[in-house]
Amino acid sequence: MPKINKERALITAKHIVIYSHGVAVQKDDNGLFTDIAGAIPEVESILFDYYQVNESGDKIFVCPFSTQIKKLNQVINDIKIANPDAVIDLICHSQGTIVAAMAKPEGIRKTIFLSPVFDMSLQRTLDRYRAKVGTSINLDGISEIPSSNGLTKVIPKEYWQERLLIKPFYEYNQFAGKTEIIAIEANQDQLLPRVDLAELDPRIKVIALDGNHNFDYPNRSKLIETIKILLLS
Repeated sequence: MPKINKERALITAKHIVIYSHGVAVQKDDNGLFTDIAGAIPEVESILFDYYQVNESGDKIFVCPFSTQIKKLNQVINDIKIANPDAVIDLICHSQGTIVAAMAKPEGIRKTIFLSPVFDMSLQRTLDRYRAKVGTSINLDGISEIPSSNGLTKVIPKEYWQERLLIKPFYEYNQFAGKTEIIAIEANQDQLLPRVDLAELDPRIKVIALDGNHNFDYPNRSKLIETIKILLLS
């Protein structure tokens, strides 16, 4: 009698991938998520925005982590209610990995982290932001930071306050008890430092691929090929 691949059999059910984008970008994650979604037509891709953009399209309003967590869980719950028998996976990028880990949703088969944030150093982030012309940082009020995508980040004090309390390794390790996690690090990440991963739960598989933080071309093709194998094999 032939051996049945149980995981492959599960994928014959409706397969949905929900995306959790990074900070101060829209749901396409500057094209990263739309490129991935376009390469896996076999699944239904759900992209959504954590943040609002003003009518003139030049400012994006970053909300606190607690608000993002609530939004992600609401999206996942709505999808599960509408598709009770579906296989659901997550693809998360940059700060979106932290949000997903802190949300700790139930019923997720696989979670793929792209450029996960292991070091939440506030000083490092502020130093990078302050190097941008036109930056205004106010940790007790509203900060405005210009971005290369043309949108000015508008960040409230609550975002900074919540960020200071986050312990990435703890959150990732806790989430590893609820879903299979594969973390894909970028070998040439220009935004995040490489850190010692000794604290990371051994259940989390770590893959290193060439690319910058957003896996821009020509490295995006290899990333997408890897994601397809992880999701569809």
